[in-house]
Amino acid sequence: MFVCYALTFLVPKFYGVTDRYASLFIFCICTVLFFNNVDWISLIRHKDKEIWILAAVVLLTGINLIVIGSNKGCFFVAANFALVWYLGDKILLTKKQIKALSIAYFVLLLLWYFIAYPIFFSDYGQMAYNTNTAATFTVFTMICTYGILKEWYHKKELAGLILVIVLVRTVQLVVWHRARGAFIMLLAFLFFYYAASRKWWDSKKIMNVFFYILTLGSLVFVALYTTIGQLGVNFQLPFFYKNVFSGRQNIWLEVGKMFIKQPITGIGSGYTLNTFIEYNLHNAMYDLIAVHGILVFAGILIIVYKRFQGFRSISCKNEMVVCALCAVLAVFLESFFDVDLIWADYAPNMLFLLTMIRAGKEQTIRET
Repeated sequence: MFVCYALTFLVPKFYGVTDRYASLFIFCICTVLFFNNVDWISLIRHKDKEIWILAAVVLLTGINLIVIGSNKGCFFVAANFALVWYLGDKILLTKKQIKALSIAYFVLLLLWYFIAYPIFFSDYGQMAYNTNTAATFTVFTMICTYGILKEWYHKKELAGLILVIVLVRTVQLVVWHRARGAFIMLLAFLFFYYAASRKWWDSKKIMNVFFYILTLGSLVFVALYTTIGQLGVNFQLPFFYKNVFSGRQNIWLEVGKMFIKQPITGIGSGYTLNTFIEYNLHNAMYDLIAVHGILVFAGILIIVYKRFQGFRSISCKNEMVVCALCAVLAVFLESFFDVDLIWADYAPNMLFLLTMIRAGKEQTIRET
């Protein structure tokens, strides 16, 4: 999965050829990981509720799309998201495996900073990738490797120079592209890691608050943003090239009008929107509930809620694990404005972060 992730953003031709199959590929890999890491027969015998919820989500997602006659490709969006969050608590990586993957992300980041990015964006008339995608990829990859950089820093202070260079280069790239979503992800990650109290991660109440804000709160944000956007109030954000209300309110309103007609099954995908050039809902939670319906969305929320409850048992003394938790929360916040949380190309990152958190439970990371 990591190799495909790297090739997707380092080799534009690879991205062009494989993009339409990315969701199918992730689904196949997650299916293999499921049968390799989950004793599903034993769980069924012991009447484990979560595995039945997962099965219901996957099955109902497919049934809904058949009932409404939608494009079937969006099946993998909900199914993959549910599988990744379910498997995030089932796959146990060793300390060496976590470090190896973290270093791999670091090498990828260096290749992107100093080789791929200068080549791809040397000519703005022929850019290899969307500028927002480039900035988001940079931040997402950085937060996946940040933990190992902090660990190196605690062992050798000279490694702090590498940490500073990585941060400065990432901020420079995000600001240069004026990518709002990537900026939010970066800012949220730094806040959670450096400003938030470590006591938060051991508080059931606070983790519950985070869960509701980042899931249901995202839907409330869509409603408020759309309502205010229809009033005609607007202004431009400093440093960014777009206004606060730059079109998302119209997309969300158009989709909302369709969704209220069939909230149980969802509206599916494949529509030609009047308000945007492509069918992109620009909000992960809104995408899940609008496309797949209330029942599928409720099942996914239960799985995510279970993971959030498990976050409380991590070791706050392990920098890599805390970084992973802060990264997950940051991606959720960024997905108030985009769908990177559920985008197939970033699924390897989310699964890696979740398995790292899983390894940090009970204040230990298993040695080989």
